[in-house]
Amino acid sequence: MDMTKDLQTHYQGFDVSERILLSGHSHQAWPDVAKQGMVDCFNDAAKHIDDKWELAFEKAEKVRNFYRRAMCDPSGQMALGESTHELILMFLSDLNCFKAKKSTQIKIVTTDGEFHSMRRQLNRLKTLGINVEVVPTLPLETLSNRIIEKLDRSTDAVMLSAVFFATSQIFKQVGEVAQAAKSLNIPCVVDAYHTINVLEFDLAKWQLQGAFVIGGGYKYCQAGEGNCFMRIPPNYHGSPIITGWFAEFETLSQAPDQVSYGQGQAAFAGSTYDPTSHYRAAAVFDFFDRLNLSVALLSQINRQQVSRLWRGIENLHLAHEVLALPCHDIADNAGFLSLTTPQAEEWVQKLKSRGVQADSRGNQLRLGPAPYVSNEQIDNALNEIELVAKQFS
Repeated sequence: MDMTKDLQTHYQGFDVSERILLSGHSHQAWPDVAKQGMVDCFNDAAKHIDDKWELAFEKAEKVRNFYRRAMCDPSGQMALGESTHELILMFLSDLNCFKAKKSTQIKIVTTDGEFHSMRRQLNRLKTLGINVEVVPTLPLETLSNRIIEKLDRSTDAVMLSAVFFATSQIFKQVGEVAQAAKSLNIPCVVDAYHTINVLEFDLAKWQLQGAFVIGGGYKYCQAGEGNCFMRIPPNYHGSPIITGWFAEFETLSQAPDQVSYGQGQAAFAGSTYDPTSHYRAAAVFDFFDRLNLSVALLSQINRQQVSRLWRGIENLHLAHEVLALPCHDIADNAGFLSLTTPQAEEWVQKLKSRGVQADSRGNQLRLGPAPYVSNEQIDNALNEIELVAKQFS
């Protein structure tokens, strides 16, 4: 039975039954309850004025608890932010090399597969003379060893992904890098945006207990913008240079001109923000609970959908130069299918004109299903792909 047909009734605002939305890796539709969450935010503000913040913070804690469950980290420290960019800045500003004059060049190790926020910020730092060592992701079989070889006592941070955003390839050895970094007291941040709520992401099994982990709700969590998080390692006490006044909430006293910090997630707290995003997310996460849409179930649905797309493309027997399946095995693929073609942007436009929403990154055409996309819609998308492919043959 295709349960997605039943799910579609909960997404009428986004009209998911009439559109083939294979953009779920980028931005999933919101269930209709999200709208009520936003209305509730308005109503609480209107009724309680400044006293609304206690209610807003309750919603924020619901958001934190959702991410804790998604990572099997029930006592995890979760700093929230509007974007991963905001949280990456806080992470960087907490590095010792930026808080005290360093006698040697600052060194950060990363890969060439990172998302725009991390990539752009590190490239900018590189122009300022910071040594940003970029390790090629391919071949993936040797990536962890090649990163670890770059780590030494002079390394100030390592920044990488659990799933590479362009190819959907899972970096299963990311924990090996995190463990090696921890042994050298090197802060390690892992971008988990393409794992949260689509892969079963137990931090202990991934060996990421000692790492910072960033992600958010815009993609597979259906929570919309403004719902990002940074998981703080246990017993970590930060003092980031970029700091908001909310970070003072848990300090008992603060002398004039003194900058005090709370512990754990509190040290990375921001400042006054629009709580609408948390109201919306809390409503969506309650919806997941009511419908028993657990991470395990959502992961199972996604695997079936990606496999259906993968097999469907394979059965079209398209020329490699027209559209090529990934070089990696399907078992190493995450929540979307990334296909190689020199006309990736043109593919996106042609599919859009035929009612199929997708996107591209470089020479990668990305197709991302979602729980509300039916098997029938996937098969219809495959038919459209076959028709478009003839235009490139």
